[in-house]
Amino acid sequence: MSIREKLNSALAGASGGGPYELRVDDGDLCLDCHIASADPLAVSITRLELTTNRLARAGVADLQRISEQLAGRITYLLEPIGPIESDSEQCVVQMRSSPPQQDDDGKTYYELLIRRGGSLALARYQQNGPTGRHSVPAVVTREVLLRLAGDFAAVLE
Repeated sequence: MSIREKLNSALAGASGGGPYELRVDDGDLCLDCHIASADPLAVSITRLELTTNRLARAGVADLQRISEQLAGRITYLLEPIGPIESDSEQCVVQMRSSPPQQDDDGKTYYELLIRRGGSLALARYQQNGPTGRHSVPAVVTREVLLRLAGDFAAVLE
């Protein structure tokens, strides 16, 4: 059973209430989903992270390749995401919504970090002027959440 199928099974029992965490494993892949709330159609997540030892020896070029693959696959979120910065020293690639969603409350955007060691972690943030940012839940359908999990796993194959 794939990580996506295991997440789907775990989500079957998730509705109402929250917050809680779901964790599913598939071999050397471990998916953690921090859920703020859930209903029969959608979930509100604060973080989705796939960890694996497959990135233990990855270089920044490997992470950049993964970020490009993710940008090509994850085209179904509120905003398109793409790589914006690579840090060779810490061996991390940062992806963000481009452009971010803009409203009266400020900018809201997805951020996806790909780290050697390794993890792929997605969260949503709100920027309120120059004072800083804070994490906000991302509301996605259950199908979108499953697609994210499947796409995270697929780029590591």
